[in-house]
Amino acid sequence: MKKNLFYSALLLALGTLVGWVASKTLLPLPWMLGPLLACAIWSINFGEKIAPPNYVFPQKFRNYFVAIIGVMIGSQVTPDLMDQYTKYFPSIFGLLIFSWCAHFVNYKIFIKFGKYDRATAFFSAAPGGLMESIAMSEQYGGKIKVVTLQQFLRIIFVIILVPIMISIWLGAPVGSAAGLLLEKNAIISVIDLFYIAILIIFGLVLGSQLRMPAGHLLGPMLLTILFTLSTNINIHLPDILVVVAQVIIGTSLGARFFGMDKRILFTATRLSALSVITMLILAFIFVIILQNLSELTVVTLFISFAPGGVTEMSLIALSVASSPALVSAHHIFRIITTVSLLGIIYNRWIDKLS
Repeated sequence: MKKNLFYSALLLALGTLVGWVASKTLLPLPWMLGPLLACAIWSINFGEKIAPPNYVFPQKFRNYFVAIIGVMIGSQVTPDLMDQYTKYFPSIFGLLIFSWCAHFVNYKIFIKFGKYDRATAFFSAAPGGLMESIAMSEQYGGKIKVVTLQQFLRIIFVIILVPIMISIWLGAPVGSAAGLLLEKNAIISVIDLFYIAILIIFGLVLGSQLRMPAGHLLGPMLLTILFTLSTNINIHLPDILVVVAQVIIGTSLGARFFGMDKRILFTATRLSALSVITMLILAFIFVIILQNLSELTVVTLFISFAPGGVTEMSLIALSVASSPALVSAHHIFRIITTVSLLGIIYNRWIDKLS
């Protein structure tokens, strides 16, 4: 236990240092991407030499900071935003079609270029529901390690490529790369800290008890929405808290590369790059079609369609001054839709092909 804690502290120190250095550069989302890349490289090259056997970053510790992002997103939901829900119907419907198309294209990529068996290819191809895809792949005879790696790399590539693509689209750096910096002396009251702590604790319980997808994010987010809409109390999160949450999320993602076989990693990375680039091009096509039907901006639509994790995509939305609440709503819908249909589609079509 002590060795695990010491190694986790070492990774967090590395992540914090690299995050600070990255914040001085043009790297988008530096406090998350910097630690992610640094800890991934460290874990691949030095992890097995230094880390305790079978090391895993403490997920319960990480979940508290994911919950902070949930509270942050929920605090931005206003009555005006809720009154405009009809404006999101075109993008929600488009997202449903996009998810099916992306899954089908991914499946073909993993079958043709990866030579994966059908179960492994199908669950690796799912454009959402990381944990659910892994669990169901094991149930249907897929290779769980391969599915885990492909699902994880999907999220990594998306959160690296999306800010870059937005910068190219706008013709200028975005977020922190454009000089959008967090205030160094954010004022926070004791009562705000109390509200945040309560919402995190009870939100995590809510997400766990209801077995929500991404419950450690969704539980605190929904509880915060209910609290702010029913009480009209505005909760202000200190900027330093958001920075710390990004460092821990990035570090924990990078730490997952511990013990990874380099040959398997190379193959999975090549396939994931092809898969994610294809999905992002497909997402961009859907955005171009939907921009005249939806009142959402092109940037918000693109972040909403990009198949990354809910937490990470919400942070990207925050970094480019888009609405993280709208973005997270779209991604939660994508994940629920994908997960709910995984077993049905596999049993009716994929399994019969086998």
